[in-house]
Amino acid sequence: MASRGMHVTTRVDGLNAVIRDLVAIGLEVEDPKDAMSEVARLGAVMAARYAPKLSGRLSRDIRGNRAKAKAVIAAGRVSVPYAGPINYGWAKRGITASGFMQKADRALQPRALRILEGSLNQSIRRRGLA
Repeated sequence: MASRGMHVTTRVDGLNAVIRDLVAIGLEVEDPKDAMSEVARLGAVMAARYAPKLSGRLSRDIRGNRAKAKAVIAAGRVSVPYAGPINYGWAKRGITASGFMQKADRALQPRALRILEGSLNQSIRRRGLA
């Protein structure tokens, strides 16, 4: 069976509730797709920076995908099936976990929150609610 790669998802607890509350007070908030797109792009850059670079193929394969209310950073596919073992390790094969995706996630979290906060604040100001 072909490997589909691995994904790390950055979620912001309470984001859906914040959006729901803003809509309740009259703010027309579209899902923060642009902000999530920026978070996904930035996360992919960070993960590529942390990825081990023997040939560079793995770091070039890392990509960010926005979803409705989350940013997904993906690495690996059929042509790069070793992304998971490199990240998580594979004891039987003597591969030590590098944890490059988790390192990127930890580094991304504070910046992701600032990006989302800025996007929501901009929406609030545009509607004259602040």
